[in-house]
Amino acid sequence: MKKIKPAFLPAILILCLLIGSIGNLTSVLGVPALLVVVLLGAGLYFGAPRLDHLSTRQLRWGIGLGLLAMLIAQVVVLHVMPNTVYHDPYRVLSQADQLAAGHMTWDITYFWRYANNVPLAYLLSLWLRLTQLVGLSTNLSVHLLSILVLDSFIALALHTIWQLSQRASLLVVAFGFFALSPFAYTYYLQVFYSDLPTMLVLLIIIRSLLNWSQKTSRQRWFAGSGLVVAVMLGALLKPNLVVLLPALLIVGLILARQHLWRQAKLTLPILLIVLGFGLSLPATKVIDVAANYQPRTAFSFPATNWILMGYNQHSNGGYSGKDVGRAIKQPSQAARQRYNLKTIPKRIKTLGVVGVIRLWVVKLGIVFNVQGIQRWYNGGFRAAPSWYSNHAGFYQGLTVIGYVAATLLMWGALMLKLLRWRPDLTDPHQILALLAVTTALGYLAFHTLLWEVEPRYGQAILPLLWVALAAIPRQASQSRPRWANQASLLNGATALLVAFGAAGVLGAQLPQKQVIAAQRSQLSVQYHAKPKTVTPGTVLAEVVDVNAPANYFSVQIHAGSQVQVTLTNLATGQHYRLTMAGNVARLHHQLDAGQYRITVQNLTTRGQQVDVTHTYHYQLATHPLTVNGQSQPTASLIYTCMQR
Repeated sequence: MKKIKPAFLPAILILCLLIGSIGNLTSVLGVPALLVVVLLGAGLYFGAPRLDHLSTRQLRWGIGLGLLAMLIAQVVVLHVMPNTVYHDPYRVLSQADQLAAGHMTWDITYFWRYANNVPLAYLLSLWLRLTQLVGLSTNLSVHLLSILVLDSFIALALHTIWQLSQRASLLVVAFGFFALSPFAYTYYLQVFYSDLPTMLVLLIIIRSLLNWSQKTSRQRWFAGSGLVVAVMLGALLKPNLVVLLPALLIVGLILARQHLWRQAKLTLPILLIVLGFGLSLPATKVIDVAANYQPRTAFSFPATNWILMGYNQHSNGGYSGKDVGRAIKQPSQAARQRYNLKTIPKRIKTLGVVGVIRLWVVKLGIVFNVQGIQRWYNGGFRAAPSWYSNHAGFYQGLTVIGYVAATLLMWGALMLKLLRWRPDLTDPHQILALLAVTTALGYLAFHTLLWEVEPRYGQAILPLLWVALAAIPRQASQSRPRWANQASLLNGATALLVAFGAAGVLGAQLPQKQVIAAQRSQLSVQYHAKPKTVTPGTVLAEVVDVNAPANYFSVQIHAGSQVQVTLTNLATGQHYRLTMAGNVARLHHQLDAGQYRITVQNLTTRGQQVDVTHTYHYQLATHPLTVNGQSQPTASLIYTCMQR
């Protein structure tokens, strides 16, 4: 039996997961989340044997009914609490909506600066065109796509975990992670962006390699075709998928050293993966032509811009507005490249060896941080229900505790397996586990040592971690005492009490403002979005549902604009005059729950500019914008109502 000793790569991943675990425990909710992890972990340890005795029929019915309940809950969330999508996902959605309407133009500089999102916008536009043929609205189309991709990922992940482990207990735990935690109901459901499709593509790629040596010629033909398409699509959506190539090289070298390369029969799938990456290059050109997109180097950023931000100690290696501002001021892409190549070595020298290592550790903690899953690209609910707003601290605290605990529980189980694992590469499943571990390390190294970081980035390796957890063989199970079942139930109940109690007590202490109602989707002035010119005497009005008391209201106007902005309580008729502060009109006043009307009037003799978000078929807010009494359902002011 061929074995690798010591298990060097698993040890590195354990260290990374430990750093990530510590980073997730730094908030006020960290201690209760850790306590929930300990209780649930002990409960699962005691209850695993009983779960493993469930029959296949019981598993199918239980998981099937659970997934059905999950789907119903997802539909309810999307219907009751639609959110206002902002930043990059909205710009992609807006462009896709425009392309689907037949307007093949690129009106803002965003896509010239970040050309990697052009394929996503074009592919999304194809989906919108398809669903328009059957009469679906853009809003419903996007929600349907989110559900299809999310639930396909969950179902495929569960199927893969069962195939690799054949353990009912692990399958039940995985179902709990995906369907009972915030994973299925927050960011991935409410915001469509490239993160989730990339995770699905990565899972499909790994699945294509499952038991490759044992497949028939026909099975290899189908799996190989899917592999090429998946890799090509993944490279179009997220170029950093390229870390798969060095991971394959490392695994290939390990297999060759153990004289197991021929037995593994990975030559063909590796060539197909390389082919998929190769085809992504002409596919990008084809998409550019089909979408009528023409790059402009005057606006584009070189790759070194992200490396520059990755070594910005003031932003902890994350996105830096100052770095972006300096890049914009440079006259050309070549000038930006020269500036970056000059500045990056200076930053590394200033940091020194200790500073660089410290920055890497901080970045690793950031890339693994999952506490903000509810807030990722979520500008707030359009009109949060009163039951949510009145107890927002509790629900937000429960979301943080729930996802942090679920994540740490999975990481903990994986670390225990990695600690004792000595890969037996005569086992195809363990080859897959080694590839998953190596690819995960590639992603982490890319963002930690080279690129800039965001908390979302670490989620890309989620399918890899589950594959590794399922594929690594379990240790011989030990007998449990008779009281194990009772202890399992007691621990589970106690964990729920701790989670709900801590969310209720500590949730209100979370240092964040509560958005009561909002429409924050916009293309942004920094990307040269054009404001609406309001002629003299024109009146813009929009109704907003405020379902809970608030004390702050703002409407984004435009820098230098001279308009009058008022807020009217439609029930009482009371008027509030908003005052200008920069490009925003603001009101600091206690507001009761009810319906309010925003009114923007140009009382001058000259045209005034107002920031208005327009789409072709996507409805941004519950109520339409009216211009001199004429309704525009797919246009909206940009506003935020908060309890501060």
